[in-house]
Amino acid sequence: MSTSLKNMPYELLEILTTDNESILSDGVESLTEMYGPKRDPLYVVIPITIIYLLIFITGVVGNISTCIVIARNRSMHTATNYYLFSLAVSDFLLLVSGVPQEIYFIWSKYPYVFGETFCVLRGIAAEMSANATVLTITAFTIERYFAICHPFLSHTMSKLSRAVRFICVIWLIAIVSAIPQALQFGVTNQGGIDQCVVKRIIIQHSFELSTFLFFFAPMTMITILYALIGLKLRTSTLMQRDGTLQRRTQPSPRQSFANSQGSRRVLKMLAETIKDYICYRWYKQQSDISSMDAHD
Repeated sequence: MSTSLKNMPYELLEILTTDNESILSDGVESLTEMYGPKRDPLYVVIPITIIYLLIFITGVVGNISTCIVIARNRSMHTATNYYLFSLAVSDFLLLVSGVPQEIYFIWSKYPYVFGETFCVLRGIAAEMSANATVLTITAFTIERYFAICHPFLSHTMSKLSRAVRFICVIWLIAIVSAIPQALQFGVTNQGGIDQCVVKRIIIQHSFELSTFLFFFAPMTMITILYALIGLKLRTSTLMQRDGTLQRRTQPSPRQSFANSQGSRRVLKMLAETIKDYICYRWYKQQSDISSMDAHD
């Protein structure tokens, strides 16, 4: 302790200490009022962390396994499996770029400690993977549509070289569309707290445009295509029934089973696609809205 502090009366020291504590307390209270608590209660944080870890581990292992299996088995080098390979890569990229940071934010919501570069790169990775996922699912659905509704055209549409070109175009579009969106993010200091938010506006209404191009438009197209696929299968089934009635014969059990399995498979694919779209884009929209709110 310095000489000036030694010579200072105890009553004055007590007043200064009390004032400093009150100033610190007021600062913490103002931050809490502005940004909310830095961390939620443990009974909330721990279960969410466990769920995120399970999603991260199973997602990383599952997507890597999918890529390895498809890459090593030449018999699986088909157009459909190449689309699945692209989907696995985009999911893996989103998991690696997003989940670890989200887990950190569960325990410490602020300040942002990863820096400007990571803020922008993470935005590029998230936008690119999300856009690639949407476009891959759309391309895969189009391929299924031609295979079922226009089988003669599917022989040319489903060629491996054509699928590879489509996938390359998908990732090129995903990267080009992600860069302007992500460059709008940056680290800003608001109230003495660093945050990764929308720092600048490069393209007006870019978030609304992205939502339309990479959610509503593809979702509408996919729903219509699956409806046409289901209608085609139903029409084929009715035609087969009419044919068997005219011949006064019963369809074979194997044929009936194949028809019902095909219809069920289409319904499952439609349900899975809608579920993935809603969950996937809901997460992204929540992130965009949070960043825009912080910017405002």
